[in-house]
Formats: sequence, C-alpha cells, structure tokens
Amino acid sequence: MSTLPLPRAAAAESSQPFALRLVRSIGPAWRVMAFAGGLALVAAALRGPVPDNDPAALAAAIGRATHGVVQPRDVVWESSGGLVSDLVLGRFALALGSETPGAPRDVWRVRVRLSPEGHPLSVSDAHDLTQTPLGDDHSLVIRGSRAAFATFAYEQEQSASLLDLSGEGAQNSAGTALERLTSAITNLQQTGTTEGVARVDVGFDSPAERVGLVLDERSLRVELGDASGERHATLDYVRSDLAAPVPGVHAQSARHLPKPFVFWAVDTVRAVPWIGPAPVAWLEEKAFALRDSLKQARFHLKGQTAEDELASTAPQALEPTSLGEEGAWPPANMPSIWKSGEPGEGVWKAYAPGWMKRLQVGSTQAPPAFFTTFVRPDEARPYAHVTLVAMDMRQLDLEMEAGTEDPKPLTGQHGPGRLPRDPAVYTRVVAAFNGAFKTEHGNYGMMVHKRVLLPPQPSAATVVLLEDGRAGFGTWGSSPAIGGIRFADGAPIRDDDILSFRQNLDPLLDGDRVNPTGRALWGYTLPGTSMQTERSGICVTKAGHMMYAWGDDVSATTLGKAMRMAGCDYGMHLDMNPHHTGFLFMTIRELKGHDFHSEALTPLMELSTERYIEYAPKDFFYMLLRDPTPPKVGDGRWEPDPGTQPAPAWSPGIWSERLGGASAVTLTTIERGRAGFRIVAGGREPDPKTGTQPAHELGADDRRAVLMELGLGVAPERHPRGLVTSGKRVLPFSSDDEEEAVLLSRADGTLAVVRGDDPQLSAPAIDAAAVPALLRAGKLTSRARLPFSRARETTGMHVALGLSPDGRVFIVSGEVSSPEPLALALGAAGCADAVLLDRGEDAAGTVLRAGTSKPPVLRSDETALFVLGRPLKPRGFRFEAAPR
Repeated sequence: MSTLPLPRAAAAESSQPFALRLVRSIGPAWRVMAFAGGLALVAAALRGPVPDNDPAALAAAIGRATHGVVQPRDVVWESSGGLVSDLVLGRFALALGSETPGAPRDVWRVRVRLSPEGHPLSVSDAHDLTQTPLGDDHSLVIRGSRAAFATFAYEQEQSASLLDLSGEGAQNSAGTALERLTSAITNLQQTGTTEGVARVDVGFDSPAERVGLVLDERSLRVELGDASGERHATLDYVRSDLAAPVPGVHAQSARHLPKPFVFWAVDTVRAVPWIGPAPVAWLEEKAFALRDSLKQARFHLKGQTAEDELASTAPQALEPTSLGEEGAWPPANMPSIWKSGEPGEGVWKAYAPGWMKRLQVGSTQAPPAFFTTFVRPDEARPYAHVTLVAMDMRQLDLEMEAGTEDPKPLTGQHGPGRLPRDPAVYTRVVAAFNGAFKTEHGNYGMMVHKRVLLPPQPSAATVVLLEDGRAGFGTWGSSPAIGGIRFADGAPIRDDDILSFRQNLDPLLDGDRVNPTGRALWGYTLPGTSMQTERSGICVTKAGHMMYAWGDDVSATTLGKAMRMAGCDYGMHLDMNPHHTGFLFMTIRELKGHDFHSEALTPLMELSTERYIEYAPKDFFYMLLRDPTPPKVGDGRWEPDPGTQPAPAWSPGIWSERLGGASAVTLTTIERGRAGFRIVAGGREPDPKTGTQPAHELGADDRRAVLMELGLGVAPERHPRGLVTSGKRVLPFSSDDEEEAVLLSRADGTLAVVRGDDPQLSAPAIDAAAVPALLRAGKLTSRARLPFSRARETTGMHVALGLSPDGRVFIVSGEVSSPEPLALALGAAGCADAVLLDRGEDAAGTVLRAGTSKPPVLRSDETALFVLGRPLKPRGFRFEAAPR
C-alpha cells in the first residue's frame, strides 16, 4: 500500500530543474509559449492554500475536503497524468475517510494539485465512491490503474471490490450520442472523470472473519479465513469473473445504465448540492397538476354518459371467500361504482397465452395463475382506470432483487439489477414488476436473501418473504431491528425465518381503511399534495392471493380504493411516475441466446420488455412457478404417491420414492399444510379387562378427508405404553425411558415428537401415543440398532415416521430386519426426530391408502394414525407487529 504524500514519479524527477523538464515534455514548436504559460500557472498555483509537505498534513487536508477524518496510512496515489496535468488539474488520490474517528470508512477520490517538485498544493474535487455508512471499507491497495478494498460490517467481512480507475469500459451501456453525453456528465459528477470508474464486487454467501487482498497485473486474489478454515478466490480482470468457481463466492460487475433524458436531468439536478430535490419536486408537482387540469377539462367538454354517472348505491367491498377445493380462485368479479360499467370492467379474465409456461404435474395442468381486469375507483375521474393482476399464490413464488442503483446499500455491493442467471431459477420465472422508491426518498428498508441493503424503517408498510416460501404483508413494528413480527393469529415469526423484505411508505390499505394513517405525501411531492400520475402497488387478499395494481393517471388514494374493491386486506404503495412502473409477463427458455418472450401488462406501460431480464436500475419483484417436487433425497426420484391426493389434484401433497441400497425402502413425504393428523385408539387398546374403553371413531368430516391410515399396533399388557385420545389420558407416559418417544397430534392437526414429560401432553383435544424412538436430535437411539424379534420379523412390513425442520412429515416403510435402515432413511431426509410406528403387538406396519386396492378401514382393533387431506392454501398472509 502506498501512503506517500510525495508521489514516487514526481520525487524521482525532482532533482532536475523544472524549466528543463517542462521544455522536454512538450513539442519544439510550442516550447516557448508553453514555458511562459507554465510559469504563469505555477505562480497562480502557489497563491492557493498549500498543505504541509508531510503525510499527516496531506491526510488532514483530504479530511477537510471530504468533511471527515482520514488517516495518513489510508491514502494511496493513482497514476500521474504528467507534470502539467498534476499542476493544473491535480493528481487523483484514493483515501479511506470516515465522518468521525473510528466510524466506518468509505473510499473517497480526491484531486491533489502538486508542485513540479511533488509538493501538495491543494486538495479539491472530493467524490465518495462507495457511500456505505454501515460498512467499513479497509485494506485499500492500488496497482497501476486498479485498486481493491474489502468491506467489513456486522462483525464480519462481507465482500471485496475491484475498481478500474481508467474508466467504466463495457460496464457503461450508453449507446446513442445523447446517452454517452449524459453518462459522461454523471460520471464527472460522481467520480471526477467523464470515463467513470468500473467496479467488480466479490461477494461471500457466508461472511468471513478475516480477508486478505493480493493485487497483481492480471488478477485480484481474495484470501478468506474463519474458524472453519481457509479459502481463496481469484478475480480475473479480463473476464470480470472468478477464474475458477468457488462455493459460496461470486463476482458481480457494476452497470451504468442509460436513463430517459428527463429522468437523467431530474436526478442530476437533484444531486447538485445548492439545488437539491425541493425545486425539482415543485416543478414536477406543477407539471402533473397542469396535465390533470387539462385532462379533466377535455373530459367535461366531451359530455357525460351513463358510464360517467355514479351508481345510487355504492358497491360493498368483497368479503373473504372461504377456501374450497379451488382456493378461492379466481377472485370474485367486482361491481362498478358507476351506473353503467365499461366492457370488461371488474370482470376477471385469465391471462394464459400459448407461449406462457403453466404448472403441470404429470398429465394434470393447473388453472391459469394470472387473471386481469380493471376498475374505475375515482369518483371525480371516470376515465381513470386501475389495472389489476391477480396472482394465484398456491402455484407462484414471490421473489425480489435489488437494482444496480437502488436501493443504495449501507454496506457492500449494489444489487445485480436482473434476474438470477441460474437456469433452475430463470426457467421458472413467469412475471416481474417494479419495486419501491429510490433510497433518497425515504431510505425504506430492503433485505435480499439475508443480505441487508437498507435496515427496516419502523412503522413502514412491508412485504416479507419467509424461508418456507410464504409472503407476508403488514406494517413493521416500532423497532428498526429485523424481526419482531407475527402472523395475524398471533403466532410469532422467528427472525431467522425472514429471508427477504422490502418496505415503502405507510400502508395504502389496512383492512377496509384506505390510507389509514392519513398520509398526505405519497411520493417526493409538496406536502399536502398527491399527484395524478402513474402509480403501482401490491396487496394481499383475504383469501391469501396477491394482486398488483397499476394506473397511469391516479392518486395513491385511488390505487388504495381499487385494492379494497378487489378484496385485499393489506396494500402497499410501490413506485410511481412513467418509466419507473410496469409489469411484465415472461417465459424464459435460455438467456444466452435471448430465447425468451416478454410482454407488458398494457401497452401504456413505458418500459422495455427486456427490463429485469437484462438490467434494471431499481429493485423489482418477480414471480416463479412453484415447483411442488420435494427436495431430493438420495438417488431416488419423487413421484406423486398413488392414491387420492389432497385438493387440488394438480398440486400433489403426498409424494413417494424408492430408495435403493442393501435394504430397499419406500420413502413417502407429506407436504406441510397439506394434511392434518389424528390418532385413534384401537378396540383392544388397552386391555378390555381393565374396563376402560377409549376407542372412538373419527367424526363425519374427518372420515371424508382420510387419505391414509397407518397402523400402530396394540401395546402389550405386560408393557403398556402411554395413550391419550381427544384429550383424555388412558395410559400414563414414561418420562425416563430414553428408548420411548410420544407421537403427538395437536388440536390443530399438526404432528410432533416429544418426551413423556412434555407439558403439551396436558393440553385439551390432543391425541398422543407412546412408540419407540429411533432418532433424537438427528442421532440414532439404541433401539434403532436392535433387530426385530423373530416373531416380529414374520409380520413383514415395518413403518417409521419422522419430522423435518421445514414441517414435512416423512414415512418410510420396508421389509427390514431392524429399524436401522428406516432410521437412516429418515435421517437422510433431514429428520431430527423419528419414531417406529409399533406399539408392540399385532398389525403394526400396515399402510392403507385411499384410492388404492387397500383403502383405510377407519375402525379396527389396533391404534391408528390417520392422515386427513387439507386443501392447498395460498401462501400470502397478513402479519402484525409483535408487541414490544
């Protein structure tokens, strides 16, 4: 690292007379004139403020230019532009500067004018190249035209970055002469040169404890270390990518995207310190107000029709629709607020062109995942349409991504601004749409796959994505900490379960209230105004589906009214104004050859159909077809389990596969939420001689929902095992038997494996049965290794059950001589706890399946575990802030 205040190049030549060196550096024809001019420049330069010629003085001068603190060791020089250039324009230097001593540092670029002898004359033209107030940039090194640094945040190393100081090159996407001109001005404003600065970030999926950087002529070597060991990655300059793949490490190039001239001009003027955003907002408000006045005047001159007269009785908001087999899909049509609706108004129409992918399992195809319509919710503007897109959250996954410019992260690299390049992801993408506001318009929070770009803002409208694929909508709590929210039913959402989130403004709709906080400022406009312009938003319906709303001439309140008409329970405002809003349907087969089809929701949307597929400056959401196939286990292949499936038939909830090996077994999994469970005591459980008869039958509704019956056998009289049915304890449980576990069916139908002294066993309306434990905390019990008795071997089939952390239930069956192969199969599936479905005698090991030749019998002498089908629920939900 170079920390010399006196540049080496200048120092090496300083022994020669300045006049001689200056004359030699230029052509003979201009030497006399240049010599005279040079003397004048030197005289002018010497009149300015001159920092002392020592490292501390230079660092202090740079600190004053950056309005912060710079240490001498944190200053490195860029290449010299020559004696005249260094004297007149100044030589660039990079420095690590912080607002206060000990605060996180940013990488700054400054110009230092140098005397012919290499003495600093003045420091000016300071530019913050990183702007990451929560990330500490450190280990700044430079070699030639390239520099590198690492970023430390949240007590760990987050990333390493390479800067090409010679210019952006291919990272600048400007094509036309106007785009090249505007990008040059932007670069000059942000970096000090019209060529700009190229940047490549090396990100770490798992942050490291320490990092080392080695910069040479061809590559940047990044050395990472933590308690688990050492790893390294090499970034190739030419490819702007890793020389070889490294697990958990990825390279991402920055992009400078051209903007429409008007938006470029607005952003450029806003960035001028002595102008700022207020005058721009004033001008923007006046322009949109004038446009709205002209539009209303044209409408009134045209004359009203029946379509423009309000109905005498306003239609009521849609009530929640009960979840039946089709999951309240599509949504109910909406009556118009006008006496005579326009054709198609409020009527949902499927969007399912032939080129668009559809979810299909085997020969069964799902219904269309998208429906569209429009409504006219503005009582003063009958011509104002809000277009709605309903999205089936049973068959779609919501994801989000940060843009190349916004949000501006407080630590580390910017977002990629485009869809992931993983074929397993992009081949499932079916839609993408705009995100929220620019960072400077509220600093609203965003986290993408556990990486925090902006911390959450208290009380802001938020959409959260959970690890299990569910999408929640609600208002963040009073704390800026990540977490502290709960489901609408009060159940807490673990902080670790939050995968991503995005925020914007206050809620636009909360229950049946539009703008519940009475917000007047819906965008960077003047207080008390709400412009009529392009606006967008998203909301979740009472049934759990998601909607996107867009209008090209609406206020925020109008957007919220449209959401309420459509039956939404919570709504959030997204971006606004032309070019910033839009919704694209798409099917991507291959990205390299541009083999994709993309189409805008309406031709009125002013955005490229390649936006989000290639690069976008701002954040966005995207929708993927959900893959219902369970995660891979072993070398087998999941197939829908033969027999009756929980509704709907196009999305199987029970899957099975054959696992090979020395002891072949069949593994079956039941998806989370697709079934409830009940334990019913058999007619011989316990011994009838005791006089206690706990046997009971399932209720009528449960009997109709039975998909599977798993026999547990009967506990022997010599070794009775604990049993509870419908909250009634029949036999006591052992609390000190390490080889025994309790299979518990809660009142809500979910399963658990607990110990005999668990307090849940005293809860009302539960079922529970003691059975042998095979896995505890992922480890085999001694019972798992004991062979079956010879008498038990003759019964043939044996069955075990396990629970995975993500909520799946696994059932494994096979003709095995000991439980160990069953336990190992469940362990391979990720189960931490597993039990043998065998209480001791008779018919344990039976698997009866609805829709096959061996259907459930519903009542027998043995105790049984019943699997009751439940319809697939949409995965959108409403959340609440947890009390503090």
